[in-house]
Amino acid sequence: MEHITSKKMYHETMAEIEAIMAKGSANLTPEDDEKLDRLSEAVEIWEAKHYPMPMKPDFKTVIYHVMITNGFNQTQLSEELRISKAYLSGLLKGSKNPNLDIVKSLHNRFHLDGNMLLDCV
Repeated sequence: MEHITSKKMYHETMAEIEAIMAKGSANLTPEDDEKLDRLSEAVEIWEAKHYPMPMKPDFKTVIYHVMITNGFNQTQLSEELRISKAYLSGLLKGSKNPNLDIVKSLHNRFHLDGNMLLDCV
């Protein structure tokens, strides 16, 4: 198993995962699958230790967690999720409610548990 020992190594591992995923699941070799499993497990361990998620967070806590974990500011996250900066700002202030599309995007893009996301809504 891989071991992540620094924030730099964490970001490098995330980039490596992104590169493997960019091939598309149908194009992955057995070696790619194995490596993806190892890297994903290492990331899970690092994130659980350095970016723990409260057991039942509110939606804005989830958004902040994603921003901190990935080193995004609001503009970068809004671009990543393909939503307006105003909508993201509203989610963070609690003046806007998340819709199913944003929940799906967070689940698919950042591998957040779908049940946890739905509990936050």
